[in-house]
Amino acid sequence: MKVIRKLTAVFLTAALFSLPLVAESSSESAFAAGCKAYAAGDWTSAVFSLKKAASFEQNNNPDTFYMLINAEIYSGDYESALEDCVYYQEEFKGSLYESNVVYLKGRCYFSLGEYDKAVITLSDFCHQYEKHDMYAAGLFWIGESFYACYQYPEAAALYQRVVTEFPDDAKAPACQYRIETINQREREEKLLYLLKQTGEEYLFAKEEYEKQLKFYSTETASGTRAKLIEAQKRNAELEEKYKELELELQRIKASGGIDVPDEKKSEGLPEVDVKNTDESLLEVLKAKADETKYLLEEKASQKK
Repeated sequence: MKVIRKLTAVFLTAALFSLPLVAESSSESAFAAGCKAYAAGDWTSAVFSLKKAASFEQNNNPDTFYMLINAEIYSGDYESALEDCVYYQEEFKGSLYESNVVYLKGRCYFSLGEYDKAVITLSDFCHQYEKHDMYAAGLFWIGESFYACYQYPEAAALYQRVVTEFPDDAKAPACQYRIETINQREREEKLLYLLKQTGEEYLFAKEEYEKQLKFYSTETASGTRAKLIEAQKRNAELEEKYKELELELQRIKASGGIDVPDEKKSEGLPEVDVKNTDESLLEVLKAKADETKYLLEEKASQKK
């Protein structure tokens, strides 16, 4: 904006000094009011007065519209400034401020969020006016347009050009800051990518672990159930055998003893108290059956 301010200041000074020499017509009064408001930084009043001045034929010139465009930009009215830039290019080709207006037009597109048009317009500016004082600023705003569209490599290349080729330019510090921001963003994005990859791997591993655990648990439960069923079956068999033994014991007690076949007696076996021996054996079997039943039930309860 250095050249723009210089040109505006020169023109504004000349206009202010010529005010007492001109007739106090409506067009001249409007232009004079616009100049005074512009010099005071009262952009709203400047826009109002300069628009009024530009409506008169004698003020329909590059000077009036160039000041008007700047006042509109400073006031934040980028749509009106863009319209006046287009009008300026159509009506005042080859004028003193034409290159500046091309630059300001690109700035308007950027401020309106029309980044593609900003890139095209400012690229044309840089291509046509390589020696312009606003060349580095043009590169910067092209970079800003890419940056706004998340095209960080393209933006970084332009910022680096400004820093390298125009280290003393007013935009160089801003470009350096953007470069550092992009580098930091790239580091953060890489970290986020790694975290995302690690997180996905972790979730996958966790899911696989849970599946395996569930599978293992299912298999274990199934095996436990099978063992329990087998144990219950065996327990039932033991209970049935236990009942049979009890009945047999009662039958033996009722009959007075166990009959031993004669052939066993003839084999020379020692004479023993058969009745007492058989009763003792049955008591042992009964105790073992009770113990086995208790152990199976205790084991089954632990597995549950």
